[in-house]
Amino acid sequence: NRLRFRNSTINVIPIYSNNVLPSALWVVHAKRSPTNDARNRGGTALRLSHPTFLSAISLVFILAPAITLAQGNAKEIMAKKPAELVEILEDSDATMFEKAKACQRLAVAGTKEAIPALVALLPDEKLNCYARTALENIPGPEVDAALRDAASELKGRQLVGVIDSIGQRRDAKAVELLAKYLENKDTKVASAAAGALGRIGTLGTGEKLFESLCNKPRAKVAVADAFLACAEQQSARIKKNPETASIALEMYSGLMVYSGLTVVVEGFSEVDVPKYIGAAAVRGLVRLIKMTDVGEEELTDIFLQQIRSPDKTFFNVGIAVAREISGEDITEALAGELEKLPPQRRALLLLALADRKEPPELAVIVKESKSASEAVRKAAIYALAKRGDPPAAAVLIDIALGDDAVAAAAKDGLIDIPGKGIDATITDKYASADNHAKTVLLDLIGNRRITAAIPLARSATDDANQPVRLAALAAMAKLIDVADLDVLIDRSLASGISREETAAAKAALDMAVLRMGDRDACAAKLAGYIDAASTENQSCLFDLLRKVSGKKALETVVARVNSDDPAQKDSATRVLGEWVNADAAPALLDIAKNDSEKKYRIRALRGYIRIARQLEISWRKKSVAAETKLAMYDKAIAVAGRSEEKRLALGILTRIPSPATLSRAVACLDDPALKNSAAATTVNIAGKLVGNHPKVVAEAMRKVLDAGVGGKTGETARQLLVRTGG
Repeated sequence: NRLRFRNSTINVIPIYSNNVLPSALWVVHAKRSPTNDARNRGGTALRLSHPTFLSAISLVFILAPAITLAQGNAKEIMAKKPAELVEILEDSDATMFEKAKACQRLAVAGTKEAIPALVALLPDEKLNCYARTALENIPGPEVDAALRDAASELKGRQLVGVIDSIGQRRDAKAVELLAKYLENKDTKVASAAAGALGRIGTLGTGEKLFESLCNKPRAKVAVADAFLACAEQQSARIKKNPETASIALEMYSGLMVYSGLTVVVEGFSEVDVPKYIGAAAVRGLVRLIKMTDVGEEELTDIFLQQIRSPDKTFFNVGIAVAREISGEDITEALAGELEKLPPQRRALLLLALADRKEPPELAVIVKESKSASEAVRKAAIYALAKRGDPPAAAVLIDIALGDDAVAAAAKDGLIDIPGKGIDATITDKYASADNHAKTVLLDLIGNRRITAAIPLARSATDDANQPVRLAALAAMAKLIDVADLDVLIDRSLASGISREETAAAKAALDMAVLRMGDRDACAAKLAGYIDAASTENQSCLFDLLRKVSGKKALETVVARVNSDDPAQKDSATRVLGEWVNADAAPALLDIAKNDSEKKYRIRALRGYIRIARQLEISWRKKSVAAETKLAMYDKAIAVAGRSEEKRLALGILTRIPSPATLSRAVACLDDPALKNSAAATTVNIAGKLVGNHPKVVAEAMRKVLDAGVGGKTGETARQLLVRTGG
């Protein structure tokens, strides 16, 4: 495995693949010892010409034929018949690799004739695993007998492996043998025996494991875990054999530790069973009782003891079980435990009660909603929301009218409860509500989208109390359609009201217009207010039209570009440059070309370039999107009079890399003001094309370098040129 070359070490490391010992694959690792070489002080690197490195490379070539030979040998072995494979196992001259491959094949094609040869390999530390894998897959009692015999003779790791194989084959005749190993001084052997007994899972194995537990075995955790697995085996056989239910019940009961002290099976209290195993036993027992009638009368007592347990693990098991089992008597029993628990546990149990098919009585939840504990009150709110009926909603409304965190939780709960009956309960409450209650109810009306309450909300926008008016505006934003949009527009444009109310009205209008399904009708409604609005409000209306977008909104804004009102023209050109889709591109190009005042040409051109750079061209087929954007670049460059806009336009080309866009970027290298930006764009595009268009890229990179571009851009151009072979 290790060769010495002068002052270096060559490590020859075998690579193991698929758990088979391949003598054919090797890695050669050369490590040079530190020297006083001035060029490599303290280093370990090898130069390609170093004799050690060359020796290592030579060794790789020496081993290469062996690699090929072993690969071919493996294929040959895997094609042999079972009798021929047995001959390999019995051949003293066969290599370990060959025997391992033979075992691998016998795991698929082996018969009982191969058993003696495979058993003979079990004492071998390296081949034990391969032999066992083959034996585990050969059918017939002969294998089981052979493994039992081997287990009586082997020790250490080999014995652990054989015991595991016995368990994999679920050999019921090995129970007595395995039980003896439960007391073995080697805990690995004892643990393996316990695991095998657990997999066998018969009544006999359960008895042996229980006896071992009562004697406090060394491998306590493994034995307890195996006993649980044995119970699971019995439980899984109930459909085929109902009698196993009572056996599984006894096994689960034997593992359950009530409150960490009391146990079902006598003598078990002295056994320190791990908590997670006891918890799993409780869950298993519940599943068992749900499948059968066995132990049903004990079920309530079982999980109530978990609820009462001071141990968090068992308490959590009880909470989980409380959600799983049904029955009104169970609900009543659980509700009776609420007052006995501290606040945090009380809240958790109340949440579990809320999730049951049979929820607790409303009076129980109402009582808990008045608890001094915030956690319990929030759990009660959840329970009320889960009920979702008008009586529960009425209680939630009363809680929501408070002003603490629990009130906010009640409001959130009300928002999610479906049903027109709940809507009616909320709106009916409004008539007798005070100002604070009105704001809460209006918020609920808006969030629940109670459209039947639109008249109520509209009337509330004129309420004498400002907080109520603000809440009404917020509700209207979530409720109204185009026909009622005037209410919000009028309030947004009104003078003589507070800044707070104006801001609230504009925010509500902003939300409302985005909700409108008929965008053209919405745009028409907004357009009717532009001429009479103040300059500030006109700007707001144009912003709303931009958000609405659509055909009518765009036509309205474009028409105002030629308005005699400078303020309207300014707002119109501004929002066109910020338009949410590509529909505004033709109008922006027209302004960039033909604005008679030349005041908005740059703004329009920049908006046009932004669309080409950033937005999808939805009004074109996807297949010609790149072509469309390239045409937009050409138009932008033709209109642009300043280098600033030309540099922005170059950004279009990087989004659509192609030989055509590369040539456009190269063409700009001759302009001194654009040279650096054009070079960066050219290199960017070239990096995306170099694989498919090396000649085009090579020519472009030469032009970048001929233009005298340096720095990072120039270096990247040189690298791309090298990649093309230029």
